[in-house]
Amino acid sequence: MDSLHPNARPAAEAVTCAGKQSAAGFWALHDRIFETVSEWGSQPDPKDTFKGYAAELGLDTAAFAACVDTRETAGQVQVELERGAAAGVGGTPAFFVNDWFVSGAQPFEAFQQVIEKALRGEHPAPTPTPLPPGATPFDADPSRPGYTYGGDVYRGSPDAAISLVGFIDFQSPENLAHVQDVWPAIEKDYIETGLARFIVKHYPAPDQVSAFQASIAAECAGQQGGFWDLYDVLFEKQGEWSQAEDVFGTIQGYVVDLGLDGDGFSACLDEGTAEEKVSQDLGVAMQNQFPPAPQFFAFMGEGGGYAPADQLAETLDGILAQ
Repeated sequence: MDSLHPNARPAAEAVTCAGKQSAAGFWALHDRIFETVSEWGSQPDPKDTFKGYAAELGLDTAAFAACVDTRETAGQVQVELERGAAAGVGGTPAFFVNDWFVSGAQPFEAFQQVIEKALRGEHPAPTPTPLPPGATPFDADPSRPGYTYGGDVYRGSPDAAISLVGFIDFQSPENLAHVQDVWPAIEKDYIETGLARFIVKHYPAPDQVSAFQASIAAECAGQQGGFWDLYDVLFEKQGEWSQAEDVFGTIQGYVVDLGLDGDGFSACLDEGTAEEKVSQDLGVAMQNQFPPAPQFFAFMGEGGGYAPADQLAETLDGILAQ
């Protein structure tokens, strides 16, 4: 799903929407979409075409249209993409037969050989992987407390049933209102109780340099264990630093007040690693065409997806009930 195939992601989201209705719906739309690539592949926006296929296949058209229009499955598709990358998938098609990896459009004989090996109970030789077997980028990294294997900071129990991924913008008035009005109850009822783990990704408004700088600063504070302290201060003093001529200099004052190492903070800013992290997060949000922050996605095992900011409690309760 890249710039060479811009409609691959909408197609994946549409098929996943069909799968929310039934497995049969997933495979029916899966087959139809592959049969008609020449029809929708170059369209500016293929959603209406996918809705037409859904109607022809007898799916619940209202539910399907709502799912596609709100991009309800965008988060699930992104998670699957990251899990594939963590498992070594660099392109498509790619297949796993138990722990045997088949990459590319291989002939029947290649699949037959791998299937026979799997049936005999054979396993491939161990290869270095960035993650332990069965782990995902959103799982807690025991070697780096407070961070996931994917390098995202989190708050809550590492063993929490639900992973709640939030794309946040420190300069957004809407994000500030959410932090003040909605989040305290979520923190108390789900994070502090160990039911959910809050994972942060950055989504500063692309046209706000100061918002981007604030996210970088938060990541640098995180290198000293001060991410969440600065997270709180950045929202509390949003009106101050966002109007400052020297954003980094103003935030460095907060860092020192928090008891962190100002020189270490400056060194982190110069290093560029934090900026790269924020850029990666922003790229994910923009590639998925997420609406402005805050945006949330909740997952438990293989289930979950988009969690509306004003319906977080209801969404989390629904996932737990499943």
